[in-house]
Amino acid sequence: MNSIYFDLILSGLTYVILTYLTFQLMKRRKVNNGTDDDEGGVSEFVPPHIDLPPGVVWPDSPLVTKRKPEKAY
Repeated sequence: MNSIYFDLILSGLTYVILTYLTFQLMKRRKVNNGTDDDEGGVSEFVPPHIDLPPGVVWPDSPLVTKRKPEKAY
């Protein structure tokens, strides 16, 4: 047999093994064993505390700028 046949057989075998392992890992990941922390409540979003250097002030509201209307010619 040519070496191309061995390459094709080994590539096919590798494909089958990787596909099998992928589906097994995905199946194991979907199983819910009842150890879930989520109680169905609303998650509270707390923004992170940003430590700014001295003299730098974080603005309370977004910067609002008025644009000048452009003239159409």
